[in-house]
Amino acid sequence: MLSQLKNLLKQRLHRTFPDRLLRQMAFEARASLKSAAKSYATAKRYREMEGIRVNIGCGGRIANGWVNLDMLADPRIEYWDCRKDLPFKDGTVAAIYTEHFLEHLEYADEARNFLQNCRRCLSDNGVLRIVVPDAARYLKLYTCDDWEGLAKLRPLTKEGDNYRDYWLGDLYSTKMELINAIFRQHGEHKYAYDAETLIQLLRSVGFSRVAQMSFEASSDPAMPPDTPERQSESLYVEATKT
Repeated sequence: MLSQLKNLLKQRLHRTFPDRLLRQMAFEARASLKSAAKSYATAKRYREMEGIRVNIGCGGRIANGWVNLDMLADPRIEYWDCRKDLPFKDGTVAAIYTEHFLEHLEYADEARNFLQNCRRCLSDNGVLRIVVPDAARYLKLYTCDDWEGLAKLRPLTKEGDNYRDYWLGDLYSTKMELINAIFRQHGEHKYAYDAETLIQLLRSVGFSRVAQMSFEASSDPAMPPDTPERQSESLYVEATKT
C-alpha cells in the first residue's frame, strides 16, 4: 500500500512539475539536510584564518594548499553553499579561483551576491580569477556555414551526420541544439557570459581593476592551473581588490 502511494505521488509530481524543476528541488532538499552541521564546521575552521587561498566550486579539481569549497561529499572538500555567502572574515583571503562555476548562478541575484562576497573576503591586492564558457566564441562560430569551428571549440566528435559532445555526451543534429546545451546544460547553467558582460558585472560590485586574461596567464603566479581541456571554450577574467 505504501509503495503504491509513493508511486502515485511520483506520477502526480511528474505531471505537475517539469523534470528539471524536480531535480532542482531534490538537490535543494538534500543540500538543506546536509548544510547546517557541515557548514558550521567549515565556518568554525576558517573564520579566524588570514592569508588563505580559496578554490570555489572546485568539483574534482582539487588545488593543493588551497581551501576547496563545494557542495560535495569528499574529505578533501569543505562543504559550503557559495550561492549565499562565504565562510571567511572581511579582508582575510589572498586569492580566489573559480572555474566553470559562475554560470551556474542566477545573474540578477546569486552571481552578484557571490561576487560581492568575494570582494568582501579578499585582502588588499587580492586577486579573483574567474573562468566561464565564452559565449561570444560559440555565437561567432554558430554563424559559420560548417561545424568545423564548433567541433574544435567544444570539442565534438562526428558520428554520421551528427556530432557527439565530449563533455555532456549529447548528440546534436543542429548547431542550435549545441548552443542550447552550452548555454542551458539541462537547466544547470543560468547565464551565458562574454568578456564585456563579465567585466561590467565585476565593476558593478566594486572591482575597479578588471582585465581579460588568457589560459595559464595570471597576475598571481600561485593560481591553480587552468583545466587544459577547457582552454578552447573558456573565458578568463581577473579582478583585483584595490
